[in-house]
Amino acid sequence: MARTTPATRKTSGTRQGPEILRIAPALTPAEAAEFSPAMAFVNPSVGYSDRRKSKPIGLAYVMAYLRSHGLESEGFDFGGALREPELLAAEHRLDTYDIVGFSVYNESADNALRMAAWVKERNPAALVVLGGPHATAVAGHLVVAHPQVDLVVRREGEEPMLEIARRVAARRPVTGVLGTTWREPSGEAASREDPPFIEDLDSLPFPDARFTSDSGYPTLTYFDDVSGRLKPALTVNTSRSCPYNCSFCGVLTIGRRYRTRSPESVVEEIGYFRKRDGIPYQHIYFSDANFYVNPRRSLAVVEAIHAYDPGITVSFGTRVNQILRSEDILARMKEIGLRFVELGIESASPTMLERLAKGVSPQVNVDAVRTLQRLGLEIVVDFIMFDPATTLADLRLNLSFLRRLGFYDYVPHEAIYTTLVLYQGTPIREFYERRHGRVFAPNELPDIVGLYENDDVAAVAAGMRWFRRAWQPAIDTALADGELCAEKWRAGGRTGDHLSQLQLDLVALRHVPYLYMQHLVEVAGTGLPVAEEEYGAHLPTTGAPRTALPELIARVRESVGDEHLDRDPSLLTRFA
Repeated sequence: MARTTPATRKTSGTRQGPEILRIAPALTPAEAAEFSPAMAFVNPSVGYSDRRKSKPIGLAYVMAYLRSHGLESEGFDFGGALREPELLAAEHRLDTYDIVGFSVYNESADNALRMAAWVKERNPAALVVLGGPHATAVAGHLVVAHPQVDLVVRREGEEPMLEIARRVAARRPVTGVLGTTWREPSGEAASREDPPFIEDLDSLPFPDARFTSDSGYPTLTYFDDVSGRLKPALTVNTSRSCPYNCSFCGVLTIGRRYRTRSPESVVEEIGYFRKRDGIPYQHIYFSDANFYVNPRRSLAVVEAIHAYDPGITVSFGTRVNQILRSEDILARMKEIGLRFVELGIESASPTMLERLAKGVSPQVNVDAVRTLQRLGLEIVVDFIMFDPATTLADLRLNLSFLRRLGFYDYVPHEAIYTTLVLYQGTPIREFYERRHGRVFAPNELPDIVGLYENDDVAAVAAGMRWFRRAWQPAIDTALADGELCAEKWRAGGRTGDHLSQLQLDLVALRHVPYLYMQHLVEVAGTGLPVAEEEYGAHLPTTGAPRTALPELIARVRESVGDEHLDRDPSLLTRFA
């Protein structure tokens, strides 16, 4: 697609129709070729690199929807980029597009605004559109305080973006589209009401969009312990939103109207991407905010996939209370390919669960975990260890929960590091604004390090941040290499003391981060160090024989030695 500025793009000037269209009629191929604006959709950097990065599915749906109506666009995914946003915008010539859309999260807001300013400075005629959870939450602020932003698309983006693109092509005003916010000549914000949610998700095209990425995408795989195979994997979304009210969840900003796709549509998408990519995907990661809202519907999806290809395995995320409603369905799903469940536990503290508006007791968390363990299903833990009001009693309850239910063997170790994120537009953010008597800036993502209300908890959190930086990468690598080495030895029939010692050392390595935090909590209040370099004195000795952490890692490395290990990047997290 040729990129030009709107001033040089040819238009008919005769397009007719109502001012606001919910779904505009499709362009003919000839119209699309002559009048379609050059469009770029950008996922800005969140400021850090994530080895588990995946393509931005929201933008992919918008781009695919536009294409289904004859409008092509280009995608740019800088989600894990560490370079300056202006450099990325220049390298990819974002100023040469007629429309530049940014998908904005709280973490990426500043980088999105910097890119938008760079585009506007060089091409004032470009239409800059922001969308996504953060843009939805502060739409009025964005158009008033940031002149580089022309429009904000709130909530779902497919239909508003189609109408915006058509108006640009026809040289019609882009203000007044349903579900958008814009800046009036007076400088004030104005908005149109939200259109109805898209109810028929099966009517949407599959999220087939290609993105230019400066960091690329790791190979998405899943190691199936049952078959002993590393499987090519695909992420599929089968629903939108979630009907629950967790106070910390950014889904609330987009709307709680829960809608689902049919099993047939899901199976068709798997086949579509298998054919497009030439890859026989054998594991499906369901990326729904809550896949298991309706257990029978979820079972129907998994049964349809199993009927399509019995070799496909699946995994999904859900809430604890839903697990207890349908053990028989989970048992059936395990029979036909369910391998693990990502479980939103969040905390073992009743006061923290209340703050998070989970609507469950700690015992429900316990019962849900034991149900999945009884069924032999793996569990991926979603946990929020620290929030500003966390107490030492909360931390003790959390560690006791993790220890009693066997999660000290759990890898990766994210559960003990995770802190609450105060996303814009969430009730928990407003709760802490009231509690601390301050209003966070609209684009600010508050750092809870400065919000801790208990000095001892702040000291424990500081110790865990130090440990994560100083030791977690070495632990991850040693565990991945050690587990692969042990598997290789077992497959080759090797037994004896060396294998036994390696297995003992790997168990000890799994436990170390939990033991370190446990020790910090035990000694909190008795003088935890202030200087980061002093935290090393609290490293645990563990294993058999008991060994300090540096020696334990060295012993695993020595066991692995010169073994040739074919380690896929995803193997750093495959043992979860």
